[in-house]
Amino acid sequence: MASRNRKGTVSLRQVSGSARSKKVRVDLGEEASFTGLPAPVKVGDASYFLVRGRDGYKLLSTVCPHQGGEVMDEGDDLFVCDGHGWQYDKSEGACAGRPDFGMKAFLVTVRENRLVALVPD
Repeated sequence: MASRNRKGTVSLRQVSGSARSKKVRVDLGEEASFTGLPAPVKVGDASYFLVRGRDGYKLLSTVCPHQGGEVMDEGDDLFVCDGHGWQYDKSEGACAGRPDFGMKAFLVTVRENRLVALVPD
């Protein structure tokens, strides 16, 4: 039996398929070369912060999830968005005022003492 969508609705399959982006593995360098975290990292045109949280290393996007401003590291205890001042934890990227909301995070693994990230192409 074929499933039908009512006019103007979108199926979960359509959303899931169109929302996915191709991911690529990127060698960030020797683990020992990252002596101070968070560390700014550039991959192509995208900017990230390399952090180490509860689950190990990850890259946090510098694009603010609130309204797309730039999240900056001004040396304090929290990252801060330049647009509306939203603040994020430096180890996990969770929003200080809304723990259920956070910076976009990407997996980083350690392979043969090198950090390898899985980021959007």
